[in-house]
Formats: sequence, C-alpha cells, structure tokens
Amino acid sequence: ARMIDHEAAVELWDRYKNGERNIFTRRLYTLQGQKTFEEIRRRYRGDREFKQTVDRYVGEFERLLDDVARDDRGQVVARTYLTSDTGKVYLMLAHAAGRFE
Repeated sequence: ARMIDHEAAVELWDRYKNGERNIFTRRLYTLQGQKTFEEIRRRYRGDREFKQTVDRYVGEFERLLDDVARDDRGQVVARTYLTSDTGKVYLMLAHAAGRFE
C-alpha cells in the first residue's frame, strides 16, 4: 500500500468513476511501486495459480464495492475502502490484471 501515491490514487479513481478510461499509469506508484507493479504483471501473465489468486482477490473487492454502492453514502464509503491499505492493494492488482484498460 505504501507503494501507491495516495493523492494520485484518489484523483485517478475519481476520474475513472466519471467515465475516463486508460488513466491508470505508472504515475500511480512510487519508484519501488513501479518495480512491484511490473513484477505482479509479469507473474499474473505467467503463473496460473497466482493469476487465480489475484482474480479472486479483485473479484471479492469489487463485490464489496458493489455492495456498498447500493447505500446512500455508497460513493463515500467506496472511496474510503479504495484509499485504505486493502484498497491500494486492490488497485495495484486490478491494474496489473488489466481491469482498468
């Protein structure tokens, strides 16, 4: 989670939710985060078991976001989840898996 720039994550997520696409870039990450992102992306493409684990994590987190979106305060709660450490892990994994393209 420390490998993601907090302010960039908030800004990019808001833009994504407003319909912009292909905005998640390496700018989202610190220098160490960029290296980790590339490693995750490489493993995601080449390791079937790792891919399944990432897909499960991402799917569960997206279900959580869908569940909270049904509430009146859904967008505020979803943003809180996304900017938490768990949410930042989701952002990196989902980005590496190509979910935001």
